[in-house]
This record gives sequence, C-alpha cells and structure tokens, in this order.
Amino acid sequence: MIQIQFAKKGSSSSGKNAFFIAENAEGSGTMTCYELFDGVQLAVLHLETQSFTEKRTKQDALEINFCANVRFESRFSERDCVMLTPGDMAVSSFDGIHGVESESIFPLGRYDGLCIMVNCGAAHQWMQKHAPGFATEFVALQDRLLAGRWYVAGSAGPRCEHVFREIYENAAYFDLKYLRLKVLELFMLLARIPCAPALRGYCSSRQMEIIRHLRDHLLSEGYAALPRLAEEHGMSVSHLQRLFRKVYGVPIYHYIQEYRLEQAAVELTGSLRKITEIALDAGYSSVSKFSACFKKRYGTTPSEYRREAHSMRKSEQSNENGIAPPQAMQYTLS
Repeated sequence: MIQIQFAKKGSSSSGKNAFFIAENAEGSGTMTCYELFDGVQLAVLHLETQSFTEKRTKQDALEINFCANVRFESRFSERDCVMLTPGDMAVSSFDGIHGVESESIFPLGRYDGLCIMVNCGAAHQWMQKHAPGFATEFVALQDRLLAGRWYVAGSAGPRCEHVFREIYENAAYFDLKYLRLKVLELFMLLARIPCAPALRGYCSSRQMEIIRHLRDHLLSEGYAALPRLAEEHGMSVSHLQRLFRKVYGVPIYHYIQEYRLEQAAVELTGSLRKITEIALDAGYSSVSKFSACFKKRYGTTPSEYRREAHSMRKSEQSNENGIAPPQAMQYTLS
C-alpha cells in the first residue's frame, strides 16, 4: 500500500486536485503532498516498490522531478524512455498529448525524491500578487528548459541540487513559509542560471532494452563480460560503450560502481546486515576501501549514513518541531 498524505488539512483532501494518479503499484511507501500556494504542489516521495503507472490529468502545467536517492526509469511509450540518477532533475510539460500515461520503474525496489507540480497560470497570478520579486514567466521558463521538447532530464547542477536537497530534507517539518521561499528560489535559479549542457531528451525503448540487458549481465558477471555481450548484439565494444553512456550518462565502470554503492546505501538504511557483509556484496575486498568510496560518494561513512537515516525516520515520526503530523489518506493501488 502506498500512503498518499496531504500535509495541509482541507487541501486536496479528496485527491481531486492531484496532478497525477498512481496506479498498479505493489509495495509500500509514502507520497506526502504540500499545497505551497495557488498552482504549486510539492510531493515528497519515499517509495519501496518495483514500479507503478502514472496518469497525468492536467494541462497547462509543468512537472519538475528531482532524484534524491537511488534511481528510477520512466517509460512513456514503446519508443520513449528516460532515467534519473541521484542529483538529476527532469522537467516535463503537461499538454494533454505527450506522457499522458507513463510507467515508473525502480531497479533497486526503492526511490526517494521530490516532485513539484505547477499550474502555470494560477502560480503566476499568485506570485505576481504575493511575491512580485520572484514572479516567474513559466511560458518563457518552459521554452528555455525544454527548447521545443516536452521532456528533458539531466544533472540539476550544484546550485539547484543544493536547493532541491534543502527542500527534501526540511519538508518533513512542514514550515510552510520556508518551503514556499525555497521553491520560489528554485524557480528563480531555473530561470536565470545557465542551462546545464547535460540536459538530455529521452532514449528509444530498443536502446534501453539492449543496455538493460548489458547492465544486468555486467552487474552479475563483471566488466570482463563486455566483449562477449558486444558480440551477442553484433556491435563493437566501443559502440556499445558509447550507447551505454548515451543512455545512462556515465561510462560503464563508473555506472557499476555507483549502482553498487546505491544498493549498499539501500541495505544500510533498510536492513540490519553487518557493514562487512554489505561491503563484500558491493564488490569490495575490505571495509576500509568500501568506506572510502562510500564517503567520497555520499560525504559520510557507512555507519554515519545508517545512523543519520534512522535518526531522520524517528524525527519524521515524532515531528520534533511540534507540528501535528499530516493526516494520511491511504489507497490500495492495484
């Protein structure tokens, strides 16, 4: 069961104002929605599921996703797919034609992230009236970020990622003024900072199918299997490497290392297994090497990461700032 929580009493409490509807989900987790102001809704996602189908019901809207932890893939049709890794963002427009229905896939069975849904007309009116210094021309913002496409994804860049993570880490305390300010700051950054050159469009499902097959075998067999896999697909090793980088944005070796570290992070927060066991499963011969690579990736040691994750869960449950927890609305999605 996925819990859909509305943090502000009376706002979207029936779910009728939701920007999207999740269906066919098996697993657990929460999607906590915050009505920040007219036309802008923030959703914080903590999911433990393999996949779900999303139906987007609005038009004249903009959706901004940020991947905080783990990774996910979205399939919009038999032809169009995209993938986000930690630190990536995706921007898409709601036009009633493209991406009306999509499938989100979570390879590690878990996902943490943010989704900001914007009703462009209503949001612009509210900002002009209440925060004119931050008023955003969303039509111009879409043109700038999407450049004629309906969906792009790529690195959020250091400045935007910093703001995304501030929102993600503080949303549980539900300080409405703070969340409003941070989202307004994010809009301003997206409108003014140079566009990240890494922003990319979607890939074909055929490319994703080949590279998923390659990825699965490389994760289980190791880098040495690459020549055999290239021969199976009738490609040179260099061509397969280029295709892999086109789909995932990084070289194969880097992807394998990052994937195993993400898998280790999931194990650290979701199990009581010993760190030595997790390190061995991640392909490291010693805990010290694993700890060094993990700290380089996450900025903290595995043991500290586990403690911080458990502490964050406790703070979310107890709401230490004294604000009553949001009323949860539960739906069985099947």
